[in-house]
Amino acid sequence: MKRIFIGFAIILLATEIHAQTISAGKKFLVVAAVKTNTSVSQMGTEMEIPATGIVTTDFEVKSVAGKTVTFIATLKRITGSVTMMGNEQSFDSSDSATAANPQLADALKEINKPQEIITESGKISLPQDASGTPRSEDIAHYLMIPVNASLVKEGYAWSDSSSTAEGSRSLNNYTVTKISKEEAVITVISNNKTITTRQQMGMEMKVNMQGASTSIFTYDTVSGILKNVTTSFSTSGNNEVMGNEIPMSTKGTATVTIK
Repeated sequence: MKRIFIGFAIILLATEIHAQTISAGKKFLVVAAVKTNTSVSQMGTEMEIPATGIVTTDFEVKSVAGKTVTFIATLKRITGSVTMMGNEQSFDSSDSATAANPQLADALKEINKPQEIITESGKISLPQDASGTPRSEDIAHYLMIPVNASLVKEGYAWSDSSSTAEGSRSLNNYTVTKISKEEAVITVISNNKTITTRQQMGMEMKVNMQGASTSIFTYDTVSGILKNVTTSFSTSGNNEVMGNEIPMSTKGTATVTIK
């Protein structure tokens, strides 16, 4: 029993939040970028769809109460491009033509609308599906370093998992791969299965995809705040629209940079 207790105590110390340096009023500019290439098979035709996207969001710490940190995230701008059958379509939320495009209405409806996000310091939470541009809510849950940088050593590892009633599930394996006075690097290897129903362009789309990703999180060990994330990912499976199954696969990279 003594040995078990000591081991549990070590885990608690290692995952305890770094010295609290975040305070109400602190502001961040977060830039998330994604680059993907999607292969779609439909009616005997193979199609490649390259796409890019950049999302800029303002973050501000609204309050800090113990380990509970509340952020206000305001989506400021979305830019990107999609190429289908040789035709490239670019978009920019600051452009009036983009704002008036009904196909982009869902993506743009949150522009300049503050969103309150409640997180827990000392804990990291990753989205079940890492195959797209990271959302503000996802980023908020890994903005703060999840380990005590003064206590953990390189090689320290842990894991978590999650699932939904629809059948989606994910497994994340974390490893501290670098620790110094200035930076902490955490590498995360994730495997996920996404089963859900989404609305796209007014149509119901049933999603059944499997994927894997590798993410590298770099934190400032002095402030305990994220500096950047790089993620490579791949997914494959089927999307069903109006009774038609569409096999597809996606490979891509995503980055998140804090300024």
